[in-house]
Amino acid sequence: MRSVFRGRSFGVTVATILALVMTSPVSAQEKSPDDWQYSFELYAWTPRLELTPNGGEKITFKFSDILENLDMAGFADAEMRKGDWSLSVDMVYLNLGADQTRQLNPGPPIEVEAALDMRGYIGTLTAGHTIARTDRTRFDIIGGTRYTYIRNTTELDVVGTPREKKTILGGNGWDFLIGFEGKTLINDQWYFDYYADVGAGRSKLTWQAKVGMGYEFNKWTGTFGFRYLDYELEDTDTLGELTVYGPYIGAKWTW
Repeated sequence: MRSVFRGRSFGVTVATILALVMTSPVSAQEKSPDDWQYSFELYAWTPRLELTPNGGEKITFKFSDILENLDMAGFADAEMRKGDWSLSVDMVYLNLGADQTRQLNPGPPIEVEAALDMRGYIGTLTAGHTIARTDRTRFDIIGGTRYTYIRNTTELDVVGTPREKKTILGGNGWDFLIGFEGKTLINDQWYFDYYADVGAGRSKLTWQAKVGMGYEFNKWTGTFGFRYLDYELEDTDTLGELTVYGPYIGAKWTW
């Protein structure tokens, strides 16, 4: 269950989702909380990515940098819910690649070829239980786990010489999480939702927060909001901190 965007098609995908949100007919549909309810969402996250090596300076990728060097990306989540219990999974995948050649000084030409390859996968699995519910509001506590794989490889090669340097930042592992999430109906079409978790395990500390809104159409829902994800890793890791944050827009189907 993964949505895939490649380079230039990323902007087309965002525009298509937005056009669907603006043109579909409206009809709110609700099911009893005692029925099985399923949802699947494809979304486009437009984040800023910050990597801080242990003992080094922060490396920042703005969304324009990510889009320019994007090889592949995918964002999706799914949920199943019955009564007061729920199970959900969220998946994020990024693959960036860039090659550049630069001249270091104005004297005798010294050219350096630089190659960047960054791959990242974040998968979050949570189970939730509703502890408060009204006709328009639901509040859940959640627990679960998040798997993270990050590998940032930089290779420098001085043209015409045997001088090369290769640097690898990253790591992988599992973190265990606790948190909460909820949803409040504003009217028959609009709703507000929120999510937060905190945990540790492979990392010293990881936390995530998301706030968003949704507009329910005939058979699907348009979603948008802001998401922030942060990792503080162990001092023995090459990568000390990872932060990903930015707005998102998506389309969700519920049945």
